[in-house]
Amino acid sequence: MTVQYTTAGWARALTHALHQAAGDASLQDRARRLLATGQASPLNVNQGFATTKFPLPGGRVARPRLLVTPLTAGDWDRMETAICARPDAAALAGTAAISDQLTDPAHTAGIPIVPSAQDISHTCTCTPDAARAACPHSVAVGILLTERVRTAPAPLFTLRGRAHHHLKKRLRANSPAPQPADPPVPTADPTTTPLSPRPRFRHKPPERAGRSRTRSRLDLTQALPVLHAPLPEPPEPLPGTQALRALAANAARAGTCLDGQQPAAGPTAGGDIARFLSLVHGAAFRQAAMDHLGLDIVGMGHLQLAHTHGGPAGAAVYLEAFSVDHDTHAHAQASIQPLRPAPTATILCEDNRLTDEAAGIQLRYGPDGRWCPYRAPYGIWQPVPGPSPDPAQAYRAARRSNQRAS
Repeated sequence: MTVQYTTAGWARALTHALHQAAGDASLQDRARRLLATGQASPLNVNQGFATTKFPLPGGRVARPRLLVTPLTAGDWDRMETAICARPDAAALAGTAAISDQLTDPAHTAGIPIVPSAQDISHTCTCTPDAARAACPHSVAVGILLTERVRTAPAPLFTLRGRAHHHLKKRLRANSPAPQPADPPVPTADPTTTPLSPRPRFRHKPPERAGRSRTRSRLDLTQALPVLHAPLPEPPEPLPGTQALRALAANAARAGTCLDGQQPAAGPTAGGDIARFLSLVHGAAFRQAAMDHLGLDIVGMGHLQLAHTHGGPAGAAVYLEAFSVDHDTHAHAQASIQPLRPAPTATILCEDNRLTDEAAGIQLRYGPDGRWCPYRAPYGIWQPVPGPSPDPAQAYRAARRSNQRAS
């Protein structure tokens, strides 16, 4: 019989903790009346705090924060290991509808995901000293968060220090991949001399230690004449002149890296790998790159799309998360707010990623100062054309891509 998982328990557990942390039942009623006016800005969930804005008399703005103690990286590693060890882990936590069975610490290595009252505190600018005490504004933040996690508990993971997509990625990595069947071994003919089978390498070449092949020494000190005429194409099966030029450029780039300098293109190793694969002679190394980066076929296809749309920086953004200051996120949120189809829905901010789940759009800030648009038509974020230093332009590009897909 198929087990039906529910998510409502997340809201119940969080509400209980918030009531204990606030300590004043009347604040809950005042907070609900405040939310009934419809003046709250979209909820912003970050690592360690959730926040929004409320207008105050005199043109002032209240910026309340619900502060939550994040879990440590070691805590998250132990929890993810415990979750992934379950036979029903994919059904339990593999989608946005995370089962509320995980509210029980017995399923998460004894470490609670839902914060306790001792893990919760409040702050708000509605008073001059931004007192760290519960007020209707900060309690309203908790109510907004509770309604959010009732059906989509992923923001609670971000609040506690590690986004849900980390767990989903680990679940996908733990899923056994189908192995291709080995071809039948031909029967040896006793009348012929057996040949040594050609080795098959899945992930890495054989060890080079112990090779006794000697290398000829070249004299590179003498000057060589410059060829003014174009060289003829090398005979088959040697690479063509275009591939040889690209190989020479990559050799020069490798020399620059060995000298301790940062080459001009390719801000990270992952971005440089994507750049190399885009070259004619790089296609043969696609499987080796997948093994090195830990990507499946879909992931490698998305990496190459990211490079096509955004260059090496776009590929780096796909592979890695970069730290972005709060002002950069705040500017991006203000820029895209008039464009959002659901302006009151939650915006999630983690590292360099700004996610509007209600619109199915994510923006990722790259090392080149551009926002790269993403969409998730099948539950996995994939890059789309239109990186721009203006987050509003990148958001428009993502919306256009969604409209074309529909």
